[in-house]
Amino acid sequence: MRRTQLNIVIDPKLLNALKRESIKSGDTLSNKVSELITQFLSKQKDSSSLSRVDQLERKILVLERKVLDLSTEKQKATPFNEVESKNYSEFMREIFYQKINKEKSITKRKAFNELVKQVEYFHQWNDFYTLRLKEILFVDDYDPFSAKELNNLTIGKECPCPIRTGLINWIEGTNKGHCSCSNLKFPSQQEICENGSILAKNII
Repeated sequence: MRRTQLNIVIDPKLLNALKRESIKSGDTLSNKVSELITQFLSKQKDSSSLSRVDQLERKILVLERKVLDLSTEKQKATPFNEVESKNYSEFMREIFYQKINKEKSITKRKAFNELVKQVEYFHQWNDFYTLRLKEILFVDDYDPFSAKELNNLTIGKECPCPIRTGLINWIEGTNKGHCSCSNLKFPSQQEICENGSILAKNII
């Protein structure tokens, strides 16, 4: 290792302490000073790396919050109209049959019961909505949810739509009652209203 000379002014007490340490370790004073400086710089480098990690973690947290805010903003903030309600009903039906066709071993009745267990967990759900959902999923010439029905189900509620959350939890096998409003892999409530069953193609 190439060496160079460094002349510095040092406190006599510190110099004596360095000499004692070098004698204890059986090393020269020059090597001891070099060792101590190397250790100090290494600690500084590690500390700087940790600081950068902390900064990255903070940035990730900020980004996560922004993504969550954006996903929440994409949930429906205005009342359903009749076209949107029809699109929503068609989307639910398409998702329901896609899952049945994919799993094959599950019957329509079993799939329906599993789905209802997910949505009925939410307090705004009741027997009327269970019957309407059954009609939409089982009857070919069904009447889609009306705007009034979906608005009564969703407006002013903590979870924007128990149907969307129920579908997500049913598909992904999530525990009942888990809020999936911020799930970015699943179309937002507004996207479902605007595009209907077209969005169901790439989900299951």
